[in-house]
Amino acid sequence: MIGLTKRIVSDDGAKVLACALVAGGLLAACKHNNSTATADATQGLWIANGTNVLEYLPGQLTAGSSAAVPHLTIRSAALGTPQGVTFDKSGNLWVMDPGGNVNGATTPALFEFSAAQLTALATNNAPDPAVTITSTSLTFPQQSVFDANGNQWVSDHDGNTVLVFSAAQLAVQGVNPTVPAVAITSGAFNGPLGIALDSAGDLWISNNGSVTANGVTSAAGTTIVEFTAAHLPAIPSSGMLTPELTPDVILTDNAGGSIQSPWALVFDMNGNLWSNNTAAPNTVVEFSKASLAMTGVPTPAVTLSPTMVNGNPSLDAPNGLCFDSAGDLATANSADAFGIAFYGKGQLMTGMPVPSTFIIGAATTLNAPAGCNFGTAVN
Repeated sequence: MIGLTKRIVSDDGAKVLACALVAGGLLAACKHNNSTATADATQGLWIANGTNVLEYLPGQLTAGSSAAVPHLTIRSAALGTPQGVTFDKSGNLWVMDPGGNVNGATTPALFEFSAAQLTALATNNAPDPAVTITSTSLTFPQQSVFDANGNQWVSDHDGNTVLVFSAAQLAVQGVNPTVPAVAITSGAFNGPLGIALDSAGDLWISNNGSVTANGVTSAAGTTIVEFTAAHLPAIPSSGMLTPELTPDVILTDNAGGSIQSPWALVFDMNGNLWSNNTAAPNTVVEFSKASLAMTGVPTPAVTLSPTMVNGNPSLDAPNGLCFDSAGDLATANSADAFGIAFYGKGQLMTGMPVPSTFIIGAATTLNAPAGCNFGTAVN
């Protein structure tokens, strides 16, 4: 049974217990970590959740907070089963939505809720999207990221593609692009899901699981692939490119289950790549920037493992994964109790750290949290 909201804070409200593990899973040492989270006061946490999108304020993410009811909820009738959320440079929120179910009863789409609509959610929490893209190229959009030029890169899981909608396409309000500017395919794709661009403009994709094509079902995803910026196509102003690309780097799973049905990909401020494993061992891992330079089987520099928090695992099929500007990390669990674990920057070390804040329970209205992102806090 899901209980009431739970927060884990030590008796003095300043220190949480973090246990470091050595190779082989043996408990080596436990130590106090006094770097509890101090969430960026300007950034709210936005979560794609079931049939809606939730916002939690920064104050709800700091250690000792007892508020678990989402501050705001987008209940737009246009939403089917939101999977990912991201912000463009103007503060507009984009939602990746595969539709009502995997059989396509509701049309897959990308929805934009404008910054003005977000500000007005307190009085109108069911707005019609400011922009709706229902391109026939979309089959099961999962996550997206904007590049420096305002082009939106979208991972399409069932289509086994990465789609790019150009800034020019997105700038025309009220016009639904029938095709993307680019539709990338690759023999290395196996259900692309996590998507990220590093500081050099290289594209990173995680392969999350079996995909059926021509009657053949592939194995579960155990790779993360990279395409360098030099090998990515220029984004055309009109027409559609359909390149077939070969990865420049392929990262594969190690014996410890470092890449097991990875969901999200995100870079931290130091250029290290973080991913979460939705299959056992249910971990969040960091690959150092140096380890990303070539194909191989990198050992994670950091592995966050689940710990029990009042009877609930802190990491349980974690899929949402996002950093705030202070370097604190949030992850959303897609299994069982649907909790959101929030770790302070100082807690991000190998082992089983207790989340600085753990949001869980009926009051949260979490019922299928997926992608997350930090954006402007709408008070």
